[in-house]
Order: sequence, then structure tokens, then C-alpha cells
Amino acid sequence: MKDKIIDGLTQLGWHKDRIVDAFGKTFETVVAPKRASIWLRLEQECNRWWLTDGDFTSAGENVLAGSYAIFPVDMPDREIAQTVAALVGEMERKIAGAYSVRLLRHNTETGERNLEGGAGS
Repeated sequence: MKDKIIDGLTQLGWHKDRIVDAFGKTFETVVAPKRASIWLRLEQECNRWWLTDGDFTSAGENVLAGSYAIFPVDMPDREIAQTVAALVGEMERKIAGAYSVRLLRHNTETGERNLEGGAGS
């Protein structure tokens, strides 16, 4: 099951850490590229896997706080893929709405530049 979750995330552009079960993806922001992350954990007491503890902080707000998916160990493969895709879609929508990403989009659309003390800052 863990491999199916990892495969789903990888297919959607999220990269697994070499050592721990954390996944990340880099997004462009108005300041600099920023990495989002989420963790995969096994909860043995309840016999399920979790994707949880997402992080993408912009303007002091972690827009992925509260993002999670639960995978009971008997979940069919098709449902695993659907659940991963739904979570990633939700997380990427939240990231697109983060202040630093919205500001980049605004500056790109208006042609403004964000330079310290310069136009658009």
C-alpha cells in the first residue's frame, strides 16, 4: 500500500525524501522558489496510513495546515490513486491561493517587478 501512495504522489510531481517518508514539490513565489511538503505515516493502532502535516508557509500562514488523507489498509488500489489525486489537487489549489504565489501571478499579469524599493514592491 505504501508503494501505491508513493507512486501516486510521484506521478503528480511530488518527490520523496531519500531518508524519511516526506514528500516535497517546489513552487514559484514572488520572492523565490519555495518547497511544499507533506508526511506519510503508518498509524498501527488504527491500521491505516496518513498523508498529513503539510507545510507551505506564505505571509506567516501555513496554507496546508489541516490537509490530510487517510488510507485504511484494505483500501483498493483505485481508491488509493483517487485519494492521492484529490489531496494533491486540494493542496495545489491552496498553494495557488497563497499570498506569495498570488502576488507572483499578479506581477506576471501586470508586468510589475518586485524589487526592494523598486516598482511593484
